[in-house]
Amino acid sequence: MEPKVNKIDLWILVPILALITFSLGVVYSASSSWSFKLSGDTMYLFRNHILRAAAGVILIFAVSRLSYLHLIRYRKLLMGAAVLMLLYLLFAGVEQTKGAARWIYLGGFSFQPADYVKYALLINIAYLLAKKKDYVGNLYYGYLPVLGYVLLVVILIALQPNFSTASAIFLSSMMLFWIGKVKLKHMAITVLSIVPAAIVFILSKPYILNRIFSYREHTGGGETSYQLSQAIIGFGNGGFFGVGPGNSNQREFFLPQSYDDFVFSIVGEEYGFWGVTIVILLFALFVFRGLKLAKNMEDDFGKYLAFGITVIIGMNAVINMMVATGIIPTTGQTLPFISYGGTSIIFNSIAVGILLNISTHRLQPKGALLRETLSRTEAEDD
Repeated sequence: MEPKVNKIDLWILVPILALITFSLGVVYSASSSWSFKLSGDTMYLFRNHILRAAAGVILIFAVSRLSYLHLIRYRKLLMGAAVLMLLYLLFAGVEQTKGAARWIYLGGFSFQPADYVKYALLINIAYLLAKKKDYVGNLYYGYLPVLGYVLLVVILIALQPNFSTASAIFLSSMMLFWIGKVKLKHMAITVLSIVPAAIVFILSKPYILNRIFSYREHTGGGETSYQLSQAIIGFGNGGFFGVGPGNSNQREFFLPQSYDDFVFSIVGEEYGFWGVTIVILLFALFVFRGLKLAKNMEDDFGKYLAFGITVIIGMNAVINMMVATGIIPTTGQTLPFISYGGTSIIFNSIAVGILLNISTHRLQPKGALLRETLSRTEAEDD
């Protein structure tokens, strides 16, 4: 039977395009003073952002035309590259702030492998859950081989150190296992086994403890406490209607990383409650449509992939917003499609392109797309 191809889901595409477009004004305003301080040019950071935003939009449409099933063929290559990048950072990475090595520098180009790794891992997990669906409840043959990939990535990222990203990847993987019908007792044992190791890791890292204590006290005078205080001041300045685009006071060196990790505070200051609400609603619409797509997909690989992409982007957005509003301690997670950044917007855009391609197959009869692809790879995997 010939696969039925539909149009892309516009209710997935439109919110993302709206967020990217909105980011142009926010990043320009939030970055102009810092850009002048860094380079003597108020447009320096904005030019970088607009180029990356444009590349992101192009990638969304380009990737949406490529069948997501091709990812199965290249999943081992993608996963191998991810592990090699993380090993490189561990043994040869250049340390940045707080002793962390999270970026790879190639001439004038730099990127953060974690933004790529989380999607490479997702593709591999989605495929394995689809292939092992009949025996994923088996601890040794079903669950543990898949869990091994997750733990490998989580440990390597945590050792950078990047505990917040490692935690987010672990949590999103557990959610994917739940959708993939992994036994709850296996998941519970995994979580209970990881918690003690996580506590020991936290206690061994002063920068994590400083973030936690600064968050609790709000009077410690540390950098984290200062950022949080200034972010909350930004929301207070904005009120309901905001001070207007380009009129932020916090961007004038009061709020560090105002164009990156704490850009949501600038949204609240310049656009007020209504601006914050619109951003939240755009993310909510994207998450709703992504989860609905995953629910309606008959193809298991597409179902798990759609769910994972939606959860990763949605979770990053929620974490960033919670940090900026003081609900949880600082984590370093950016706000997808709005924060300034290269690798984040590029790989998130690629992921949205994949999600859009999955949406074109949402009425496909069960197993019709995946059956042939799985048969091609069985000999290789076995």
